[in-house]
Amino acid sequence: MKLKLPRYVMCLLLHLNLFTLSAQVSDREITPDSIIRILKTSSEEFSKLTKEGTEKGIHLLELAENLGEAIGDPYLTILINREKISFFFNNEDTINIEKYLAMNLAIINKLDDNRQLGLYYEDFGVYKHSQEKREEGLAAMIKAEQLLNKYGRVEDAIDVNYNLSIEYLRREKHKLSIIYGKKSLNAIRKAKVKQNRRKNLYLFLAQDYTYLNEYEIAKKYFDTLEIEAPTYDNDPHYKGRLFSGKGFYYEEIGDYKNASLFYKKSSNSFFTYHAQRTKKVTAALILSSQLNLQEEENKRIIIENELKEQQLSNKSYIILLGILIILGLVILSIVQYNISRYKTKINKLLKRSYEELMEANRKVDNALRVKSEFLDSVTHELLTPLNTIKGTTFLLQKEELTKRQINQIKLINVSSDYLLNLITDVIHLNDLEKGMLELKNEEFDLKSLLNNLIDSSLMVNNSNDNKIHRNIDVNIPDIIKGDAVKVSQIFLNIFDNALKFTRNGDIYITILLISKVNHKVQVEFSIRDTGIGMTEKQIHKAFETFHQGSVKINRKYGGTGLGLSIVKKMLKLQGSDIVLESKPTEGTSVVFIIDFDVSKAIEDTDCDDNITDELSTGIHILLVEDNKVNQLITEKIISNYGFCCDSANDGEEAVDMVKKNKYSMILMDIMMPKMDGFEATKHIKIFDEKMPVVALTAISEKLNKEKFTEVGIYTILNKPVDPELLYQTIMKYCDKSTTKSTFL
Repeated sequence: MKLKLPRYVMCLLLHLNLFTLSAQVSDREITPDSIIRILKTSSEEFSKLTKEGTEKGIHLLELAENLGEAIGDPYLTILINREKISFFFNNEDTINIEKYLAMNLAIINKLDDNRQLGLYYEDFGVYKHSQEKREEGLAAMIKAEQLLNKYGRVEDAIDVNYNLSIEYLRREKHKLSIIYGKKSLNAIRKAKVKQNRRKNLYLFLAQDYTYLNEYEIAKKYFDTLEIEAPTYDNDPHYKGRLFSGKGFYYEEIGDYKNASLFYKKSSNSFFTYHAQRTKKVTAALILSSQLNLQEEENKRIIIENELKEQQLSNKSYIILLGILIILGLVILSIVQYNISRYKTKINKLLKRSYEELMEANRKVDNALRVKSEFLDSVTHELLTPLNTIKGTTFLLQKEELTKRQINQIKLINVSSDYLLNLITDVIHLNDLEKGMLELKNEEFDLKSLLNNLIDSSLMVNNSNDNKIHRNIDVNIPDIIKGDAVKVSQIFLNIFDNALKFTRNGDIYITILLISKVNHKVQVEFSIRDTGIGMTEKQIHKAFETFHQGSVKINRKYGGTGLGLSIVKKMLKLQGSDIVLESKPTEGTSVVFIIDFDVSKAIEDTDCDDNITDELSTGIHILLVEDNKVNQLITEKIISNYGFCCDSANDGEEAVDMVKKNKYSMILMDIMMPKMDGFEATKHIKIFDEKMPVVALTAISEKLNKEKFTEVGIYTILNKPVDPELLYQTIMKYCDKSTTKSTFL
């Protein structure tokens, strides 16, 4: 214990001394000059190379840093950081060196001060040399010398040229070493500071001139060294370097006796230096270890005291907290129990709701299935008599009729077409809502199609005496690929509305080619009329199903209100939309755009009449139809085209007739008693796989697509059948080369 007493007394006196110094600084106003004085005192304490001096220097440096932060002067902060960097160099603390270098660079960049930047590169170069990164260090030093030579003070040139002289001496570039050494000496003489640098510079110059074989100049610098800087007795490291330089000098001039003497002195001096250095390092490590241990011990004691104090002060709070936790757990248990009961109840309700939902879904599925079956049945029952009506009017048109009879037949055609369009709209709307309609990609002539649609509609619907102005772009390719049927439905719905809601007015039809890129074309359809127009409210509801604006409009103009709803859904199916603009009494404008593929026109080969007659006489058709009236009418249509036709009343009879006779094609109704068309086709395909079977039916194509494909039906014709389409189908599938199903 007695051995430790002097050290503790010493530390106490040191802290008292520092406290007094801090109090003196605090009593006066803190200025940059006072902080600079503290830094100078700290540097002096470090230069003593004693343990007490080192401790005092550290405390003064930290005091200066704290006071500098309070003032906030950036230049003072840079100066303090440079002193810290110097301290860390001596302690080989590379992490803190990099930290303070980065801090200085950040401040200098904000100040945009070239002198401070030069001083930074000087510190950075010294740091890189200490890391053995000599090329980076030399580059930084050269940059520092250039900046300080231009922007620095006289004293700034001392250290940077001093360091460059050392570096070039090591690299054996003695002429450059001499240049920078003389620059440093000149700066010392002018600034009258850092006089202790002279002895090293004289030694560097003496060594440089010795290497350059300029022995007289070298001798001159050795003599100058003895005269101007003889005080080196207490610095064994410098003595070792000096004696080594003199030994080399005498060796070069051939005085080996003196060379040997000085080499020996150099060796002894270096031995003494390293011994002292080892002792200092050991002492520093011991001191550092002791200080660290003492600091850790103090921290431990402080933490223990804080913990004890905290434990005492929080004892009552811990008890209170325990009580609150217990109460909280009790309340949480009660809440959890209630939640559990509630969850059980909810789960039972959810289970019941799920079961009800599943039952509702099952009912909905059944309802949808029944709806589809009902729709097939209803459309079949409606389209079958319509087929009779359409077929009868077609046959009557072939007879010689009076003008009155011709007009009556036209009325029948108009009425049957209206009913057919209504049924078709309902079927299409149902298919669109289910997402069952698919786009076809077939070749057709859009310009001819539109002209035919306009002419046909005018023959039937232009009772309002409207003037039609059509403008169909001639640049539209002759043959394009798309869904001709849906394009026709979209166009006719809009055009028929324009005809219906316009009286003695004008209708402008404009079809323009917008673009043609990479075998794709965009066509804009515009139909504008001068009819009754619509209000904003009517425009918003125009695309709703069964909406016609008002009961008055419905009674006056008729219709179902399905047209625009179907148009919008069909355009959406093709990735397009419709733009509708209208004002009451001013008319309506409808615009939409459809994309098509470009296709090469298919030129129909003109058939020789003799060949057609030859084909007609060799074609034998089997018509399978349970409705006697439809049988009769369809037979007459087929016979009028010059084909032979037999009829079967149901599927069973058709199978028997195919077994006994050779037919070119079979027209098969689907919904029949005894055996339906699907079953009959399946039986026929067993013994005549290549027999072309075409469905002639009123049931939905989309709903039964898989069945048509499965049994091998080539394609379907919807009732009421179009005689021209029936003829084309017969000619197509009765060709001997057609041997496989083409139903899509």
